[in-house]
Amino acid sequence: MESGLIIGIVVLVVVVIIVIAVMSMIATKKRREGIAALAAQRGWTYAERDDRWCDAFKDSPFGIGHNRKATNVLTGEFDGRPFVSFDYVYYTTETSTDSEGRTTTREESHPYGVAGLDMGAAFPALEVTPEGMFGRFVGRIANTDIELESEDFNRAFTVNCPDRKFASDVLHPRMMEFLLQSRDSAFRFDRRWILDCESGRVALEEIEPRLQRIDAIVDQVPEFVWKAVRG
Repeated sequence: MESGLIIGIVVLVVVVIIVIAVMSMIATKKRREGIAALAAQRGWTYAERDDRWCDAFKDSPFGIGHNRKATNVLTGEFDGRPFVSFDYVYYTTETSTDSEGRTTTREESHPYGVAGLDMGAAFPALEVTPEGMFGRFVGRIANTDIELESEDFNRAFTVNCPDRKFASDVLHPRMMEFLLQSRDSAFRFDRRWILDCESGRVALEEIEPRLQRIDAIVDQVPEFVWKAVRG
């Protein structure tokens, strides 16, 4: 009786795993087809995979882990600027040992949705991310969180930049008001690129709004900043 119950449980677990795997494959195929269709509608270029983008940018989430992949890659022009959008993933391996000395190795995936616009000039590093209470506390202790004149903005975002004046020039009052309208948004300057790297898989219908958001940020950079970065 007990052996039959165990076999039944094992079979049920195997069936559940197979069903989950099949559903994941169907969802992946549907997403791939949807992004390819969007590219065709907009006159963009679609590549199912192009790992050259894994090494195109600096800092997290890039350059971490192993088996890095860039899939569902869209390239083209958005509002007159070259852009890229892709699904990025890297893997990390965790090893643990139980009380009996048995070692277990587990590989964990870390997916991100990346959207970027080529600004046409190399900007100093600047990162703006939504801020939690812990991040705010750590930033103040380490003196890495730049405080601007808007306390609402300071409570909502963390600003990291080696040049405080540059951060203040870019994040002028109108820019801060714009960012406060979407408090979960984040961006950073990576040389010529403005990037939005969001943890997890970004929904198909969010691809264009993310590009619109960072495009609007670039449009609001003051002219005197553009003159300075262009030399």
